[in-house]
Amino acid sequence: MPVVFSRVEERLIHGQITCAWAKNINFDAFAVVDDLVASDAFMIGLLEMSVPNKKKLYVFKEEDACKKIAEKKEKLFLLAKSPVTFSRLIRDGLHIDRLNIGSVHFKPGKKEIYKTVYLSAEEIQALKEILGEGIPCDIQKLPTEPKKDVAELLFR
Repeated sequence: MPVVFSRVEERLIHGQITCAWAKNINFDAFAVVDDLVASDAFMIGLLEMSVPNKKKLYVFKEEDACKKIAEKKEKLFLLAKSPVTFSRLIRDGLHIDRLNIGSVHFKPGKKEIYKTVYLSAEEIQALKEILGEGIPCDIQKLPTEPKKDVAELLFR
């Protein structure tokens, strides 16, 4: 299985990812799924500068991400900005063991479900669908912090 870690992270690749998570997970390449980033050479360049030495970067559009991920031989650290993207990828056949939620920032119309995690109704529904597929979801900003079970937050 190419995906060894899956994370919702609105900022995609940044210091917490490269300094904390990358040191605690055995992977070969970051795989970012985001239509806007995949269409923007400048943004791809910024992400490339953020990637630690000896790690690769792949950026995919959502429509062909499952196929391209399946073709990879490396162990992938998969990132997307929203649980909606993960829900769609799972519906399209992507297999992940667990979904980690990092930071999803406040915007009007979003509800705080836990500190630094604000979700729209569509994102909450996407997480419920992922949980319904039997995939555990947890919130954990850093690997040194305890995990918070998303199901407890959504179904309490």
